[in-house]
Amino acid sequence: MSDKLTLTGYVSVKEFGGYALPVPIQNKLLKTYCNDNNFIYRLPMNETCLHENFMFLFSTINMASNNSNIGMCSIHMFPKNKSKFKLLLNKVIEKKLNFHFIFENSVVPSIELKDFYLSSRLRYLKNTNLEFSSDL
Repeated sequence: MSDKLTLTGYVSVKEFGGYALPVPIQNKLLKTYCNDNNFIYRLPMNETCLHENFMFLFSTINMASNNSNIGMCSIHMFPKNKSKFKLLLNKVIEKKLNFHFIFENSVVPSIELKDFYLSSRLRYLKNTNLEFSSDL
């Protein structure tokens, strides 16, 4: 039996935070992260390329065990749509999930996810000169 924790990946073919990375590259980054941080990498389901569709992110969160770990390249892979984010956030908090965001070099527990999401969106929008509303 291994002492390592499992990290379930989440990848997407969609652009996120100004990046458009092929799924094999995202998987390679997550696998390297797991090797470097003593995790067992569980391959993700691949998100479909439909606008504002997060079916596999919802599935990944719904299938996750309580207190488990999910790895993603960036917090910007979460929905921009506030109501979809709120639905995910409620499930994340209920399950006490931990998120590992490679590009932000951050591990974020469920209770800090909303603040991390909002501050990341604000920084991104500020850097791109776009408008921001924080009514979550």
